[in-house]
Amino acid sequence: MTDAIIAAGQRIMTGLAGTKIDRGFINAVKQYKIGNYILFSNNIESAAQLKTLCKELKDIAVSETGHIPFISADQEGGRAQRLPKSVIDTPSAREIAQSGNAEEAFLTGKRIGEAMREMGLNYDLAPVVDVESVCGNPAIGSRSFGTDAATVARFGAEMARGIQAAGVMACAKHFPGHGGTNVDTHKSLPTITLSMEELEAGPLVPFYAAIEAGVKSIMTTHIMFPALDKEYPGTLSGAVLSALLRGKMRYGGIIITDCLEMGAIASRYGAAEAALLAAKAGADMPLISHNYNEAARAAELISRAIEREEMNMPEHNAALGRIAGAKEWLSMQ
Repeated sequence: MTDAIIAAGQRIMTGLAGTKIDRGFINAVKQYKIGNYILFSNNIESAAQLKTLCKELKDIAVSETGHIPFISADQEGGRAQRLPKSVIDTPSAREIAQSGNAEEAFLTGKRIGEAMREMGLNYDLAPVVDVESVCGNPAIGSRSFGTDAATVARFGAEMARGIQAAGVMACAKHFPGHGGTNVDTHKSLPTITLSMEELEAGPLVPFYAAIEAGVKSIMTTHIMFPALDKEYPGTLSGAVLSALLRGKMRYGGIIITDCLEMGAIASRYGAAEAALLAAKAGADMPLISHNYNEAARAAELISRAIEREEMNMPEHNAALGRIAGAKEWLSMQ
């Protein structure tokens, strides 16, 4: 087993097919050392089953990779909740913001983090900090704290603080903003034609606030922003991830992609191929949510690029350092 395979596996997140770990998943983890996992509602049937599953995922990750895994879910509240409602059931971001009290966002985030940690998860892919500037957005809607950038910034930062106060990683999403389109990236690739000045005045405001709040990770979005990059969508763009987020905004946490199986990416690039492009562009952790065989292929492509030094090797090593640092933080909670 090469060091490149082990390194590539730490940079991939994937999921499993059902409520139990199957032989194919085990083989993918054993062969490609994939060390980070995401769970959806179809993986969860009860609190007891979820606790068992999370323990088994942790055990196989530690055994095969030598590191604890990220075990994540989209536990946002409202219509985006993965854990059983008998464990936790919280309002949507929109409902929280309508209270007018940002402390509610902190307290809700802390409740979510505590519930996830009790079940064995350690990474919440929340909060959504998109500013909903286009009404009828099918992908965002009530998942957003609203239409005002300052409000979204205040409530989003507090929810991130609350989640992390419970010892669970938070994730501000979807960078650099998914609220300005009514096109669903699960199906196709949208374009947002805002200028850099307009982005700074609106969609980027909540991300600056989340960074200031110490959010441990930021998720990318599969949208074209011609003012930033005329060739690649945000998830695959060095101009967006490296120049803007890492450079201008000085973000030092983990950059995770949105799921690369979504139509906006997979139909144009292929999920595994996009994982390599995203890693080269500056993403620390490409996410392939459902097909662990495709995730294994992504790990193989990335490991080959590492061996051939086709990656930016200082940045690759920095990505591994950020992932290791976050896992160390989790182990200390």
